[in-house]
Amino acid sequence: MICMRAAISAGISVIALCSAAGAQAQSAPVQTAAAESAGDAQFGNEIVVTAQRRAETVQSVPISINAFGSKQLQDLRATTPADIATLSPGVFVTGSRGDQNPVFSIRGLSLNDTFSNNNPEVGIYFDDVILPYTPMLSFQMFDIQRVEVLKGPQGTLYGRNTTAGAINFISAKPTQDFQGYFTGTYARYGRKELEGAFGGGVTDTLAVRFSGKTVQQSSGWQYNDLTGQHIGKVNNVALRAQALWTPTERLTVHLEGTYVYDHSDVQQREHIGYYAGAFGAGGYCAPALAGYRDESQCVDFLGYSDTDPNRRHVQDSSLYGVKSDSRGQGVMLNVGYDLGGAKLTSITGYNHFKRRSGDDSDGAALIELDSLFTDKIKSFTQELRLSSEGNGPLTWVGGLYYSWDRIAGDALQALDDHIFHTRVDTSYVQTTKAYAAFGQLSYALTDKLKLTGGLRFTRDEKRYTYDAVDLDPFGDSTLPTPAGLVKNHVNQSNVSGKVGIDYKVDRDLMLYASASKGFKSGGFKAAIAFNPDEVAPFRGETVWAYEAGVKSTLMGGKLTLNAAGYYNNWRNFQAMVTEIRSGINVITLSNAGNARVYGGEVEAQLRPTDSLQFRASANWQSTKITKFNTAPGSDDYTGNRLANAPKLTASGQARWETPIGGDSWGVYILGDASYRSKVYFSLANRGQNSQDGYWLLNGRIGIHDKQDRWELAVFGKNILNKLYVSASYDNWGGIFPSQDFLGDPATYGVQATVRF
Repeated sequence: MICMRAAISAGISVIALCSAAGAQAQSAPVQTAAAESAGDAQFGNEIVVTAQRRAETVQSVPISINAFGSKQLQDLRATTPADIATLSPGVFVTGSRGDQNPVFSIRGLSLNDTFSNNNPEVGIYFDDVILPYTPMLSFQMFDIQRVEVLKGPQGTLYGRNTTAGAINFISAKPTQDFQGYFTGTYARYGRKELEGAFGGGVTDTLAVRFSGKTVQQSSGWQYNDLTGQHIGKVNNVALRAQALWTPTERLTVHLEGTYVYDHSDVQQREHIGYYAGAFGAGGYCAPALAGYRDESQCVDFLGYSDTDPNRRHVQDSSLYGVKSDSRGQGVMLNVGYDLGGAKLTSITGYNHFKRRSGDDSDGAALIELDSLFTDKIKSFTQELRLSSEGNGPLTWVGGLYYSWDRIAGDALQALDDHIFHTRVDTSYVQTTKAYAAFGQLSYALTDKLKLTGGLRFTRDEKRYTYDAVDLDPFGDSTLPTPAGLVKNHVNQSNVSGKVGIDYKVDRDLMLYASASKGFKSGGFKAAIAFNPDEVAPFRGETVWAYEAGVKSTLMGGKLTLNAAGYYNNWRNFQAMVTEIRSGINVITLSNAGNARVYGGEVEAQLRPTDSLQFRASANWQSTKITKFNTAPGSDDYTGNRLANAPKLTASGQARWETPIGGDSWGVYILGDASYRSKVYFSLANRGQNSQDGYWLLNGRIGIHDKQDRWELAVFGKNILNKLYVSASYDNWGGIFPSQDFLGDPATYGVQATVRF
């Protein structure tokens, strides 16, 4: 043990080297044995969560929440945040530029902008620290203890306000016991993954943990007919180092750093034409009017079409290449102090993330719109939180929050073969200061009945500088003059809150209901503008969310059955619209109008025997735009469905295990499936930019020893090789084509794990 501690002590210097949280920051661990073991739970409702800033089981929390432990995540091959969407009802993810900027939707509410500078409706937290922009959300998951998915506004308990919900990623924390694991994976397309963690006590008061993951892939499923190359190479490395110091029973200090590096191919776009002839001759083609893609009959504005019948082949010019280079660093410090009857927590985080990626933004062999995107993000957050301790009838949490972030973006775009025959550079710098005071208290009127109330004050201040330049490298540009240097700002304050009630019929049945208001501040358009009014700020959006639900445990604990119904009144939601500004029509990102969402969801988990487990969940929802703000004569989407909001999402898993070789080894079989009904990727609800309902089937077979120290498994994802659209851009009626991104085809591999 002395040798182990010496080896661990020698590695402490790695914390300084890796002091980062480029996409991940940490918080103080929950110091309970239940929480430490929760990551291995296969039954999600057994997991101890901290959604309400105290350790509770999922069944005792009076909100809609899904939780997944580390073993579940490994067995279901959830390796990035986007994979959570196939497990949690009502959650949907679409990507911008492949998986570059994943946009999360919960219960129909999502971000309606593909640029990097606007904050998403769904807050993505890594150990209580928010990742404020979508470029930061495609990180590799490793050494995760659990994931919590919370539905509805989350403002009275969280530092940053969110309207649709929050997803919390919680890492495994240092322990005094020496422990760790190593996992190696080899999969289709030459994919090699190696991840692991180790750590333990250095002294009686200091424990450390080091973890990391690397993904290397030599090929990919996408093929470029023009270059003769496969697209899909991956070179990804992520490291994390943590130190947990507990000098007294009251004081806890947690320091963490991470470093992330990614040099990988970017998925290229599938071309979609919608004209019958070049320059719009003949009007729209018949397939486009009927709502489906047919490149044999449809062309883009310049007359180009992609006639390769294999949809996993592209014909992309890729002037700026297909690589994405990103790096992230940062540091986090979490300090907790027990005051006696209350606990004071301070969470300080700093993130620095930068990325440069090439993209053929038209999906054509012609250089109609080839792009080189650059994002540079700096983010600082400070949260102070005071929470009650003990088991009295009154529990409460109060906090103060401050954040500062800066994002600088640049888009160098080539239109060499377009009628404009030029290249243009669009750039922006946006800084945001956010202040908040929040609190929530619950009071038990009786042993069964409890009331909850919360309030939040938010103040956001954004400063924005925008510029665009026609570089005119060929000397004959016909591009309209872009808007030059524009500076603007938007300041907003808002009061939001929550009221709730829950009633415990008995120890196994709880009823609850709540009403809450969420708020997301305004912002600015980052795409190219030809009139300064297009870059004028838009205001914040709000949602009034109502929910009633039931949580039950039946059959002596073998079955949990949870259900909820909800209604969202979404007002002044943000999307691209046509408005009249300064007397002319402009296309801009603005407050598009109002929408309503109602629906219900259910989750059931059954363990009839120790060797057999089932989980099934589903969400049905109806979304409708009730008011759409647009200029006279422009498209009016009133009555349409919201984008990225399928009516039905469902998933299910079944796991069966049997011992072999006596009781020393076990073999298990796991099957899981997910379904998404038809989804539209734009507010226009055009069939060309939609995906019909589809199933995805996955499987895993493994063998492990009784102590679960050794495990060998084979797995498959999308084993039926379903071809489906994962994201789509709607440019209908314009001078650029629409485009699709496709989901991954069938993949399979083998995985070996050793735990110690």
